[in-house]
Parts: sequence; structure tokens; C-alpha cells
Amino acid sequence: MKKIRKFLFSPGEFFRDYLIKKYPFKNTELYIPEDEEYLFIKAQEIVGNLEHKLYSTESSEIDVVYTWVDNSDVNWLKKYQETKSIFSEKSFSLYALDPARFTNHDELYYSLISIKKYMPWIRKIHIVTDGQKPKLPNNINTENIYFIDHKEIIDSQYLPTFNSHVIEAHLHNIPDLSENFIYFNDDVFTARMLPREHFFRNNGIASIFISPKKLSIKKVLTPTLCASLNSSDLLYKDYGIKITNSLIHTYIPLKKSIYTLVWNRHKDLIDTFLNNRFRNNQDLNLATFLVPWVMYLEGKAVFSQDICYYFNIRSAHAQTQYTKLLQKNQQNLQPHSFCANDFNSQSSICEYRENLISMLESYYCNK
Repeated sequence: MKKIRKFLFSPGEFFRDYLIKKYPFKNTELYIPEDEEYLFIKAQEIVGNLEHKLYSTESSEIDVVYTWVDNSDVNWLKKYQETKSIFSEKSFSLYALDPARFTNHDELYYSLISIKKYMPWIRKIHIVTDGQKPKLPNNINTENIYFIDHKEIIDSQYLPTFNSHVIEAHLHNIPDLSENFIYFNDDVFTARMLPREHFFRNNGIASIFISPKKLSIKKVLTPTLCASLNSSDLLYKDYGIKITNSLIHTYIPLKKSIYTLVWNRHKDLIDTFLNNRFRNNQDLNLATFLVPWVMYLEGKAVFSQDICYYFNIRSAHAQTQYTKLLQKNQQNLQPHSFCANDFNSQSSICEYRENLISMLESYYCNK
């Protein structure tokens, strides 16, 4: 009778609830229905607490690594223009020069706040830049934040570089980097309190946040996709297993020793793409594909889940996600993380940057 009454007197509400139940909304790449997200998070928390009580390794060191660029910096712009002028336009891959790839929206400012607030056990935060220094939050302790110049980790013959694949290939060279570390892009944010066991088990095993999305189903051949496909071919040669799944667009737990293993095994091949000053279809994707999958195939990582909301900040859909994230933050039903991605400047809604900053300010500073 209740449903009949709703159908007769509130047909809009009736059909809305019916469709939501029949076709539940999915915010994540894992295709988990929205009303089941919290169940996954709670189950992980229970297992994590049991492991922490079994034996705690709070003395184990885990660092965070960011790569960051500010395209408004005059010195950086000069190097960018000079380097770009050397090459023919035909040599650039799709989206390699899109301004969205280099635009700074001050996301790092809030991403750092998210780590300080929800991952207080992190030992050091390393920010890899081309001699640049971002604005740091003045309301958090910044003593464990270190700036790493490209010159410190990349051979001078490959500099300057505007190719994130090249920069990411050298993360293991960061001075005093811990064996276990977590790679963040500046558009990735921790959305709730996260224990170290979410990333690395107490026995040293890392998490690999696998996505059900297949590399082969993507129609647009971007440099990122090519770098992952090239890395997949390499994994097949080494292990006889064809890896076709990408990872979720969030933070990536990594091991320095596996980076070294990959470099020792494939140095000649890695060297062939390091001179690509901009993203290229011949690159390899070490940080977000090759190294994590080698970790898994070497028995150093296991599949895990991360409830991550991923969206394009230039799309109309972003505002829907902002509203949802703020509501869930008030209700303590937050996802693990979210990625406010910016990858294509050709199509943008109005005030997309202002909308992003407004949401981040409310999420992290006004609660």
C-alpha cells in the first residue's frame, strides 16, 4: 500500500526511487553501488584493526612522493617554450601539450592538508619539482616536507623534461626515500582517516588497487595508454602473463627495491625513452603500471580495494560529485579518496577552478 500511495500521490519520487534501486548509482571505477560503498570500507577497517592488534609495526617508515609543476612560473615557461620549439609538431603525441596537463589549481595545497589530517603516520613528504616551490598550508606542520629538484634524481642529459613518465621513472632516486612509499598526483586527495595497513600490511605486503577497466577497450590512443600497453608487453616477456587491467586513479603504494629490480632488468629499454621531453607513444609507465604489477608478480603485493571518486573537474558532472562528497563528509560516509582530474582543456564548464577550490576549502577547512 505504501508503494501504491507513493505512486499515486508522488509519482516523480516513486520512479526516482524505483530507478535508483534497479540501476544503483556507481561513483567508482570498481562499479560498486553507492549504498554498498561504506560496507566495503567498514569491512576493510575491521580486518585492518585485527592486523594492527596482532602485531603493530608503527616504527616502519612510509613516505609520500608527489610530482608537481606550476605552469605560471616564468622560468619554467621559458624552458617549456624553448624545448617545444626544437621539435616538430608532428612528433607530439595526443594531449602531450594540452595546457591542462601542466595547469596548477593549488590542488597540492589541499592534498597536503588531506595527508596531514588523515595520514598522520607518514614519515616524510617529498615533492618533486623543476626547481619550483608550491604554496604550503600555514596551518599544518611542514617540517617533514622536502622539495626534490629534477636535477637531484634525473641525469642532466635528459633535462629539462616535461614528460611525467620520465620523471616518474626516477622516483626511486629520491635521497633518503623509504623502502615503502606512496605515490600521489597533486589531484588525489585522502577523504577519510586511513591506517598504514590500507597501503602496506604489517608483513610488508603492499596493496595494489586494481581497476576492472581493460586497457584494450579504450578507443583513444593516448600516451598514457601507450606507455601502459608497452609496459604490459614487457610484463608478458618477463612473466608470461598478459596484464590488461589498469589501476584505479588514486594513490599508488610502491617499493623502492622493485623500482631497482625493474631498472636493473630493463635499463637499456628504459634509457630509450628518457630523452622524450614530452609524453610519447614509445614511453614506459613505471610508477602507475609496470612497478606495481611487478610487485604483484614478485609476491610483494596483493589486490585490495580503494573507494575512489574519479571525475573531470571541467565537466558538469564534477558539481554533482562535489555536492555528494560534502554531504558524505558531514555524514561520516566518505570514500577512501577522490581524484579531481584535469586532462582536457578543449571543453570546460564556467568557473570550474573556483568550484573545485570552494569544495576543497569546505571539505578540509570548514568542517
